[in-house]
Amino acid sequence: MALQFKMWTPTESNLTELGTVAQQIPGGKISFTPNSLSKYQSGQIKAISILLTNKKGESVTAPLSKRVSATIKNALENGSTKNNCLQAILKLMMVETEDGSNIISAPRGAGGEEEEVTVASASKSTVTYDDLVAF
Repeated sequence: MALQFKMWTPTESNLTELGTVAQQIPGGKISFTPNSLSKYQSGQIKAISILLTNKKGESVTAPLSKRVSATIKNALENGSTKNNCLQAILKLMMVETEDGSNIISAPRGAGGEEEEVTVASASKSTVTYDDLVAF
């Protein structure tokens, strides 16, 4: 059977964009949830988790989308620092799913997560993944 081309239109999504991660925690901070990176690397979990803390000191966790998690893992393995990755994550979108849970993802309609979630400073380096998680 040959490919049958037609005009592509995006399907309707049941996700609600809430704004960037930074907009959700003005005056707050983010970090990788303890052990999240090592558990993701070893395949124990399917997504990296981020700890969001507001300026009152209250915290909540939110997972990165699967594609964003893979991109962050790749960036860290290629010499990007945790700090650079966290700065990039602050610019990503906080999304509410149909069931009311939240995930951190690239904006919809922006060409796909992989293109939107690159860490510009990621380059080849002698820093290894083990060096990054040894803190």
